[in-house]
Amino acid sequence: MTISDIEKSAKIKNIEKPAKAGRALTKREQREASIEKILSSSLKLFISKGYRSTTVDEIASSSQLTKGAVYFYFPTKAAILFALLEEIDDLMVNKMVDRVANAGSLLQDKLIAFIHGQSVLGIDKAEFVLLFILMLMEFNGSNDEIEARVKDIYKRFYLSIEEIVHRGKLNGEFRTDLETQEIAAIVLAMHNGTFLEWYCRPDYLSGPELVRALRGTLLTGILKKPA
Repeated sequence: MTISDIEKSAKIKNIEKPAKAGRALTKREQREASIEKILSSSLKLFISKGYRSTTVDEIASSSQLTKGAVYFYFPTKAAILFALLEEIDDLMVNKMVDRVANAGSLLQDKLIAFIHGQSVLGIDKAEFVLLFILMLMEFNGSNDEIEARVKDIYKRFYLSIEEIVHRGKLNGEFRTDLETQEIAAIVLAMHNGTFLEWYCRPDYLSGPELVRALRGTLLTGILKKPA
């Protein structure tokens, strides 16, 4: 067989065959696809308009579903938000706790693991973190179930950071001239602010460089200075 024959054979093999008709989705797959559409559309709308200003009609239109279909899967608009908050809880708290627990023995290693974990979250799931920050502000002082759920997530998130700071002070890694709760609050303030900046100016700010700056700034401010 000549080179020309090989080339001709390769071209024939590379000709795309007609695509086979896709199989029909099962009822379970249809249900999961519809729920995903609703959650994805709601996530974007809650961020752009706020929870209170978003209507179920808008969610249905954005999801390309009927209003009745939205209510079939979620009895209330609040149920949609609670489903999103459940995912936020897993992404921001549960996975972060596991990542920190598996980090090195030094507390600064655990703090770095937290920062790096959140940076990965910022790349893959930035909208979830942004929604959480926005819901913290929108429902602050509302004294309802949504505020309670949001603040429960925030409390667990905060206490995880506070524990790192507390243990770091006890073993001599972190400075002791500042209160633990204030240091933890600053860590979260920088975390939230960094996410907002990154989300609002993605074309101007480099994610990796922003994370490097956050890590350096936090460690410089928290680590105990050599005697």
